[in-house]
Amino acid sequence: MRRTITAVLGTLAVSAASVGLWAVPASASDVHQGSDWATHAYDGTWFDYCDGEDDNHSVWGGYYTTSSSAYQTSSPVNGYCGTEFVDGVLTNLRMVEDNPASSTNYYGAWHGYPVAGS
Repeated sequence: MRRTITAVLGTLAVSAASVGLWAVPASASDVHQGSDWATHAYDGTWFDYCDGEDDNHSVWGGYYTTSSSAYQTSSPVNGYCGTEFVDGVLTNLRMVEDNPASSTNYYGAWHGYPVAGS
């Protein structure tokens, strides 16, 4: 009986850990700037980004990859979504929103390294 209980508890622990691992990647892949957002592929080779605000401000993704140390940006969108395929693998990703009333833009938080696998 004790062996059966131990086996069942071990199976439950492995199942719970598996569920936890499946839940993390979906939430970890999203970055926001207000209601504007980006979500990347699990392998870090592309990302989708959307202008989620009806404010007539363009948005774009700012990112770094393994193929270059230069800061790169996707094409701006205004009122719709876009997809960016990157050379290499994303190492950092954030959303940027144009602020036409200022010389500086609105910058979302960085996703953080590593992007791929999360």
